[in-house]
Amino acid sequence: MQATEYQPILTDSYSSVAEFNPEAGSLYIFGEGVEERTSHVTRLKSENPDVIFLQIISETQSEFNVIGDKEPYYLRSQISFAKFWEKAKGTRKVYVDMTGLTHPVWAALLRVALKLPQEVLFVYVEPNNYIRSTAPVDGQIFELSARITGIAPLPGFAVLSAKSHVDPLFACLLGFEGTRLKHIIEKIDPNYEDIIPIIGVPGFKPWYLFETFLGNRTTLSENSIWQSVLYAPAHCPFSCFYTLGDLHEEFPNRAIKIALVGTKPHALGAVLFHLADFCATELIYDHPIRKHGRTDGTERLHVYHVSAIMKLANQKIMPRLPGEVAMN
Repeated sequence: MQATEYQPILTDSYSSVAEFNPEAGSLYIFGEGVEERTSHVTRLKSENPDVIFLQIISETQSEFNVIGDKEPYYLRSQISFAKFWEKAKGTRKVYVDMTGLTHPVWAALLRVALKLPQEVLFVYVEPNNYIRSTAPVDGQIFELSARITGIAPLPGFAVLSAKSHVDPLFACLLGFEGTRLKHIIEKIDPNYEDIIPIIGVPGFKPWYLFETFLGNRTTLSENSIWQSVLYAPAHCPFSCFYTLGDLHEEFPNRAIKIALVGTKPHALGAVLFHLADFCATELIYDHPIRKHGRTDGTERLHVYHVSAIMKLANQKIMPRLPGEVAMN
């Protein structure tokens, strides 16, 4: 990989959801969601009659349904996705609003959407607040997940080969839920010296750094894992993408396992890095069941130009933040 003098602007950020409207003639895909911050689509639909809106409902780890369609779409079926993406024919751009979608669904949509002729953009809305637990325990200070379904690959994403499993790095994208991180480490059993936490700094709120350390303090303190912490802005998938690229450049002969227990934008960055195929990677996900009302309010809205970074990745060029240089 190499540095590039041209640095594309990959994210459009809006201080409120009211400032954003999708381009006329586009397809806008969104999920019903379990949080207040997904309700911004109601306004978008009323103010943008020239945009096709497609609502996804009834998501599972293997399929999803769209309002108005009788048959479900299967996440591992090329035929099913070919039928789904027929809805994009004749549109100018494709927006995927990941705010209310589960990881298996938005990741599967991304994997196929990047092959479309249209420009693909992902949308994410930050919450105003996360709901704190009324009975907090170590590793669970917010009411975010009702339970963990279990560790399993995201549908359609390959698992590392046995050869690639030898001596992998273990990058952990951290959020507030230390219980999820602890569960994944217990199941995957990596070497502690290979664990590299990646924390969202700055966070959606300035103090979220401390909440993340608090939620994960038990695991981070074991064998001084906290000394290996790396930082990337919580709202920026591309910074996470670059950070994973830096790890690959520092350890070019090692595979990277990536635990998706952090922010959704960071997870997007990890999935993009996996799809870019710079090195052998495996995405580790525990498929939590989200609690209803886990957040309240809305803050900034971000539009991510995912097609732009993948065009560079397809040329095996690693985009960089301004001022960065390639590692020798």
